[in-house]
Amino acid sequence: MYRFFGETDAYSLFNTLARVLTIVASLFYFNIKKDSISLYSRTVINFIEQKKLKIGKIKVEKIVEIILVSVELLLMGYLPSLVAKVNQPFGRLVGTGGNYFGLLTVVWLVVILISVLILSNPIKQLDLVAIFLPFRMIFTRLACFFNGCCWGVPWEYGPYNYHYDHPGNQVPVQAIEAGFVLIIFLFLLWHRKRARPGTMFPMYLFLYSGLRFFNEFFTAADPDIIGPFNMYHILCAIGFVVGLVAFFVMRKYGEKISSAFDRTVNNKIDEITRKKKQKIVEENERAEAEMKERLEKAKAARAKASVKYRKK
Repeated sequence: MYRFFGETDAYSLFNTLARVLTIVASLFYFNIKKDSISLYSRTVINFIEQKKLKIGKIKVEKIVEIILVSVELLLMGYLPSLVAKVNQPFGRLVGTGGNYFGLLTVVWLVVILISVLILSNPIKQLDLVAIFLPFRMIFTRLACFFNGCCWGVPWEYGPYNYHYDHPGNQVPVQAIEAGFVLIIFLFLLWHRKRARPGTMFPMYLFLYSGLRFFNEFFTAADPDIIGPFNMYHILCAIGFVVGLVAFFVMRKYGEKISSAFDRTVNNKIDEITRKKKQKIVEENERAEAEMKERLEKAKAARAKASVKYRKK
């Protein structure tokens, strides 16, 4: 495969595909995202809604809502790219190469941070990111497959891979993993409406960790350190346990936590709305007081002019 795709070309091609399809996917996720739009976006939409602007029969606030929702979705969809630089340092720390688990340990922290900054519900944002992560991971693993890295054990049956430094037919572990991730992605996409708040990200973590654990038995890129297990086996075991525990915790408490965040955001929206209404009332009262004052001055000026006229 490496003969047809250089390292830069393969990753460039599939990263470009991932970016384009993420933009397209953001439009399809619009209806999912609407109920968890950030406070700032809601404020802008409410402000425009009050103006009652239209382009033909289309309300302007609907156009603005689609744009803002897509922007927020793209921000969450690009998170894996934004924090991907942690892969190599994490890989060096645990003694592996570029390591996807480094990204998984950082993404949820970044999602919570961004959610707090834009005042949206981090539980709902994590549920969305859990769909975007495997979506982008499919392209990452296909890029590895065409590049020829992460080679597998010798293989003489069916499809195979070829590594430039390790000649010979090998198990296409990258393509197999891409297939696993595609199945996870389709399952999460189907399950999202049935899932309880906060369970999507832990579900992705333990599903991916479990499938990757078995796939590692066919990988030859990393040396075994404990019997037949390499470092990825250990990371997968940790990821599986953490994901499973987080899943059951969020299954029990996720809805309460999500509702608490929603109440906080809604209270902020009510507070902003109340302040705006109060400001409008104060401005009207000020305008009425100024008008009354001008009328009183005009009345006093007429009375003074009338007195002067009588004296003459």
